[in-house]
Amino acid sequence: MTPPSSEYTQIIVATKDQVSAGTADEQICENVGKEEFEKLQKKVKVFQEIAKAAGNIFDIDALLKEIIRIVFAIFPHAERCFIALQDDGKDALAIRTIQTKNPALAEEECVLSQTLARRAIDERRTLLIMNTHMDAKVSVSIKLIGASSILCAPLICPQGTPGILQIESKSSTYEFSRTDLDLFTGIASQVALLVCNAELLDDLKRLKERAEGENKNLKKQQKVHSSLGNIVGDSAKIRETLEYVKKVSNSPYSVLITGESGTGKELIAKAIHYESPRAGQPFVVLNCAAIPRDLLESELFGYEKGAFTGASETKQGLFEVADKGTIFLDEIGEMHIHTQAKLLRVLQEKELQRLGGTRIMKIDVRILAATNKDLKAAVNNGSFREDLFYRLNVVPVHVPPLRERKEDIPLLVAHFLTSSCADVGKRVRGFTPEALTFLSNYSWPGNVRELRNVIERIVTLVPHDSMVDAEMLPQEVCNKSAVRLQKYKSTGTLYEAQKQLEIEMIMDALKSAEGNKSKAAESLGISRKVLYEKIENYKIL
Repeated sequence: MTPPSSEYTQIIVATKDQVSAGTADEQICENVGKEEFEKLQKKVKVFQEIAKAAGNIFDIDALLKEIIRIVFAIFPHAERCFIALQDDGKDALAIRTIQTKNPALAEEECVLSQTLARRAIDERRTLLIMNTHMDAKVSVSIKLIGASSILCAPLICPQGTPGILQIESKSSTYEFSRTDLDLFTGIASQVALLVCNAELLDDLKRLKERAEGENKNLKKQQKVHSSLGNIVGDSAKIRETLEYVKKVSNSPYSVLITGESGTGKELIAKAIHYESPRAGQPFVVLNCAAIPRDLLESELFGYEKGAFTGASETKQGLFEVADKGTIFLDEIGEMHIHTQAKLLRVLQEKELQRLGGTRIMKIDVRILAATNKDLKAAVNNGSFREDLFYRLNVVPVHVPPLRERKEDIPLLVAHFLTSSCADVGKRVRGFTPEALTFLSNYSWPGNVRELRNVIERIVTLVPHDSMVDAEMLPQEVCNKSAVRLQKYKSTGTLYEAQKQLEIEMIMDALKSAEGNKSKAAESLGISRKVLYEKIENYKIL
């Protein structure tokens, strides 16, 4: 539908499509005159200059200024040219870049017709307006700038229509023509793609900066969470271990961390890395027991494309990923003897080859290894290389089991209780003294890992805002007889300790039997008569 016109204002709506690829050839064939040919050359030169600007300028504002310079060169009668873009989430447009030939127009730099711009965007067509100062229907903003002729083109790109490109003329002797309209439409289509690409590039830059910032913060948090200060414990043994770790952290040598399963060997390895000069470099962890032999070698050393069936592309190994940083090989005692030989070469020569490759790569990686096995015994039975053992065991660190530092158990319980409550969004007020006694006297064969699992299970099951008593502990932890013997073995005389223990056991038996004395006597292994006598003697109600 053709938009309305008046006696003084003619509005020509050009096609929304870009200038077709065949236009130049058609004009050459149909118009062989020198003047027409020069016009065609001029158009080609315009698009060449725009392409050149796009290839050399990556800042969006600088690019838009260069585009306007080109537009002014092509349309010498234009006195004002601007690009207006929509702000995120807003319909109104704002001028992003503008240039004027007449200094007197400086006061009008922010003036644009939102109505005209919105129409061009909604209809996705370029508008040509002529003799604007003669028509009462033209908006106040257009009259304010005194333009007699206007070209307004929407910037159409695959992501949408972000704004407009507009030029204005105040000349009383020149009006933009249909030829100008076609050329301007073609220029706008190119500008639209450049604007969209520049905005996408800006978005990518912002995302990259954000990702780098988040990565930096995560590294800082990782360093905090993996530092020596994050290791919970105040016993003499753990203090001695941490002091030793401080000393070995700054050395470049390999470290062999030994200790039972669940003692926190990986936590010690992280502390060594983040306390060392390599703290800003990668910390790579590999559990040697969790990966089959063939896959373990490809994970450690990488492989070239075609090295084996399924190797469809080249892959970096973890040693390459950890270059300049640290690699932690957990459960090193489970590594196959053949793989141990390749690891030994990395330790000695500081170089490796990918599987299926011939190129030798130099690397700089500090190796930390951990095991819960007796590697000396493994050396004696031939399952672990003696030379590798001594290369790894340059600096040995032993992590004591939890049963050897029981004074740390209350601290660990409080720490795990706080973190578990935060995880599940529940408040638990703490543990009763009796429950803490049970926890402190349990042998903890699974060490700190088992303690953490127990606390997490308790927090999950107990009611909100409750106090954990002995009845809420797991059965394996709640060994009451052993705890009581521990509690009373140094309390007064043997007779007094025995008397107190009998009273406690009788009261518990009666409670469990819900007052039934026959059942209580049976559970205690005594007769009903003996139970009555003890209840009377001990004044048990």
